[in-house]
Amino acid sequence: MSGHGGDRTSTGWVSDRGQSTLVGIVLLLGMVGTLSVGLFLVGGEAVSSLEQQSERERVESAFVELSHQMAAASDNRSGVARTIDLDVGQEGTVVREETGTINVSSNESEGVEIEDLTIGTIEWQDTDGSVLAYEAGAVFRERGNETQVVSAPAISYEHSTDTLTLPVLTATGDEHLGTGDVTLSSAKTTAYQEATVVNGSVTITIQSEYYRGWETFFRSEAGDTSVQDVDHQNETIEVLVGYLDVEESYEDGILVSENFDDFENAEVNATVAHGSMPELDPVIDEIVEDAEDDGTEITDTDTTHGPGTYWTDDDLDLHNTDELVFDTSSDNVTLVVDGDITVGGTLEATPNGSDNELKIYTTGNFHVDNGDVLVTDGNAASLQLYGSSDTHIAVGPGGSSYTGTIYAAADEWGDKENEVFGPGCTEQVCMQSNVDFTGAVIASSSNIHSAGVNFTYDDSLENNDISLYPNKYTLPPQLTYLNVAHHEIDVRN
Repeated sequence: MSGHGGDRTSTGWVSDRGQSTLVGIVLLLGMVGTLSVGLFLVGGEAVSSLEQQSERERVESAFVELSHQMAAASDNRSGVARTIDLDVGQEGTVVREETGTINVSSNESEGVEIEDLTIGTIEWQDTDGSVLAYEAGAVFRERGNETQVVSAPAISYEHSTDTLTLPVLTATGDEHLGTGDVTLSSAKTTAYQEATVVNGSVTITIQSEYYRGWETFFRSEAGDTSVQDVDHQNETIEVLVGYLDVEESYEDGILVSENFDDFENAEVNATVAHGSMPELDPVIDEIVEDAEDDGTEITDTDTTHGPGTYWTDDDLDLHNTDELVFDTSSDNVTLVVDGDITVGGTLEATPNGSDNELKIYTTGNFHVDNGDVLVTDGNAASLQLYGSSDTHIAVGPGGSSYTGTIYAAADEWGDKENEVFGPGCTEQVCMQSNVDFTGAVIASSSNIHSAGVNFTYDDSLENNDISLYPNKYTLPPQLTYLNVAHHEIDVRN
């Protein structure tokens, strides 16, 4: 019997080194297996997520196309049905009839009351809990209390023709639509094209589960001021289209019918609202004509004038040493300029605590160029500037101030360059560099062009009863033409 120190491998005994190697291999295989399972699970989740996202995008595109084809079917005078290949996944969609109503009315009109235009919805339930819905020409995605407008309806108000176009489309037919060919045909159309509103705005009332989506659409397209009321309990919104009430002229610091732009660090202590007010061009033309017959011509720009009407048929230029003061302490003053106004000096109203006003009407442009437009012992209502729809306005640059209101409503301005401000501003009202403004602005568009502007809304304007022009003048009747139609579209697989 021999005494060897090592283990005998021939009888099944394993050395320490061999044992460690075997354990390492087993552990490595276990780790690889676990990692593989983990990768498989993560990879499977990623693939599933991608598939869901892909399906979501396909169905969303299908709903947008469905919206376009529904609109085409509603306008199909030949009566020929349209067919689309609808991809809505395995579950398909649900068609629900009479899920809401649209009403059109105006308290200023006679006999215009379009009631209970029924609307239906086509809905697809997503795996993430959201719902994609087609309703009355719009496509919404709703999750909880948030609703996104995926595709806007063909609702519009055209100021140039004063026409409200409101096609109301509703789906009837099959209660369920699956993936495949879907036939769309016009079942019934009721038109209300003869309805006309005189001197009044139009109210659209929508009752729908997707009222939040309709609210988002109208705020985006017609401005925040267009949405008059949101009733969450009854799932209803009220929308005002056309011109806003003149009595509400200065309830906001800045009211624009198109766009507002401001510099990042500008001090804008005012509400910026969107809405349209009537253009004053015809009234200003009449005021100019009457002033030249009945008023007093201004020949001195460095003096004080008392109550009355003053006019000039030329540009009014106040140089840096000029002080043109209008004493309104005992009565109102009207200044009429058939041309441009440039204030490089001082233009001042002195109501001395009274409610009297200085009203300025101009047919041309207005520029405060390193000058001051002031009110002594009064507020912003004490000095009112009125321009036409083509009046270009600039305050600044260079140590300029303005206290008062500015009204230069314009239905369409576009992106034309501001003639007074020069390159760099395409809005109707532009302000730049060391400007102090107290009051309110109503225009097509406005641009606070630098951090050196301090714009403050005068709160006293909110409940101030300001008349835009004397009672003897009237604007031409505002006619709003209603192009409203209710379309029932038969939808079948």
